[in-house]
Amino acid sequence: MTHPLETEFDVLVCGAGHAGIEAALAAARMGASVLLLTGNLDTVGQMSCNPAIGGIAKGHMVREIDALGGEMAVCADVTGIQYRLLNASKGPAVQAPRVQCDKKAYQLRMKHTLELQENLTLFQATATELVIEKGRAAGCRTNLGVAFRARTIILTTGTFLRGLMHVGDAKTEGGRMGDASAKTLSGSLVRHGIELRRLKTGTPPRLLGRSIDFRALEEQPGDARPTLFAFYDTRGEEDLFHVEQTGEVRPGWIPGTDPVSCWISHTTPESAAIVRENLHRSAMYSGEIEGVGPRYCPSIEDKFVRFADKPRHMVFLEPEGRGTNEFYINGLSTSLPFEVQLRLVRSIPGLEQAVLLRPAYAVEYDFAPPTQLFPSLESRKVENLFFAGQINGTSGYEEAAGQGLVAGVNAVRKGRGEPPVVLGRHQAYLGVLIDDLVTKGTDEPYRMFTSRAEFRLLLNHGSAELRLLDVAAGLGLLPARRLERIRAKAADVDTWTTRLEREGGFADRYRRTRSSDGLPEAFLSLPAAAREEILYRIYYRGYLDRELKQIDRLKELESWLLPPDVDYLALPGLRRESAQKLAALRPATLAQASRISGVNPADLSILAVALKARTVQNHK
Repeated sequence: MTHPLETEFDVLVCGAGHAGIEAALAAARMGASVLLLTGNLDTVGQMSCNPAIGGIAKGHMVREIDALGGEMAVCADVTGIQYRLLNASKGPAVQAPRVQCDKKAYQLRMKHTLELQENLTLFQATATELVIEKGRAAGCRTNLGVAFRARTIILTTGTFLRGLMHVGDAKTEGGRMGDASAKTLSGSLVRHGIELRRLKTGTPPRLLGRSIDFRALEEQPGDARPTLFAFYDTRGEEDLFHVEQTGEVRPGWIPGTDPVSCWISHTTPESAAIVRENLHRSAMYSGEIEGVGPRYCPSIEDKFVRFADKPRHMVFLEPEGRGTNEFYINGLSTSLPFEVQLRLVRSIPGLEQAVLLRPAYAVEYDFAPPTQLFPSLESRKVENLFFAGQINGTSGYEEAAGQGLVAGVNAVRKGRGEPPVVLGRHQAYLGVLIDDLVTKGTDEPYRMFTSRAEFRLLLNHGSAELRLLDVAAGLGLLPARRLERIRAKAADVDTWTTRLEREGGFADRYRRTRSSDGLPEAFLSLPAAAREEILYRIYYRGYLDRELKQIDRLKELESWLLPPDVDYLALPGLRRESAQKLAALRPATLAQASRISGVNPADLSILAVALKARTVQNHK
């Protein structure tokens, strides 16, 4: 191994949060030499907010990350302390796994995984300035007074770009309580033509568990049989949980062992009065914060203001891990002063004697509007520079990790002169996520929901390996043996779906009754994951066929390639608003143009006519 100062790397990743981890691992596993910089080695993979992975749409993305060779799914599985399948009482189309993790075990396992990864060098330093040569990213300078060089750079800075934390009117520089902000990198980005704006997020207080009166709370146990994120049916015995067989020494345990409960309480009229009396002291309502906050994870101040008719709001007491007595109050994010936070917490049943270990706070930070990116996540402004995670305006560990994996793959491919990998909206929630970001942008922290996907029935969480098989095979991130097992699984699913549709009237009967009576013994001998996918396809066949037809129509629009040199402002008949947006975003296809806010069907017709005329002209 060489020291970071003694080599030029293929890929340099700045930031070792969830995006940076997946970016670095993907690049290294593709055979590239990777340097991963972090301001603090002790917080690699830190879960800054709730130590939970998954949920509706988010759990789907974690399974997609696993299908593509990422690490988040396995790490969450083997450090989980409570597992739940959300919407379990509803149909499989809307179900999604979620796991409450041991915060420190997850973080330590991820750090250890990075340390053991071939081709990857982990180093503690903070990037302070980009090195740009002839319009291309070539490295970065650091707080150590030294520079590191690389062919491609991935920025995964999270909430650290000029991060500023607020507790009431008290302000502290930092991207996370206890960690310093990256103060100078923003200026470097702006100098090279990259626009920055401000966003805001927040986190609740943490409590000492032994100060909680659990007798007053409603218990919320996990599932007796955990639904896991990673696809273990296509892994060998050596890839499962037999730590002693592999010699593995990383933190982790067999999923489902020693589960813990979460607990439910609720705010009271006293809670509402405390918040309303002190709104003027909240950083979010006093004008101290300029960044826009997450709409779908509102602060307790927002809840009492926006939903004033609601008598109370639920809060969830969730343990931070097995080796700590610290509890997270899900649903009580705030930036009120500390003494007000204490009164607010103690107004909640079961928390009358609560001891606060850490205050809640809001953090605002710089992000780069993602319409400045190509679908590969490479910057349109600076060649060889990629962005992933919260710097692109997203929220959530899962959104960050998925972007990181895609950015890592495409950074390697760019360095090798290969075309980028771009996931379609019909292939993955990750495809929906990135297309939304680069096409529509965001003015608030973006969170994935199933409603954002037009083809969500095709994107059920159990099918991730099958629908991403061809992509995964081309990346080289999965072992050959696992690819063989996935292909065999895909063949079984296709064969049995066709057979059960054709023979014995089983399919029609199953769609009417959901009864599995009369299934052939050979079918019942298939692994559970394959059986579940076959039955899913049979039950939703009509809806799935309709979505497949829509995809065929979409492919026609995707085949209309928009040349990068089109002068949209000069096209006759095109509305000026549309022309300006098209000129700024430079969509690659007519389909991508159709998803730009403000571009209507009449605009698309004009573009189609212009493309046909250009094609005819080029043939003369």
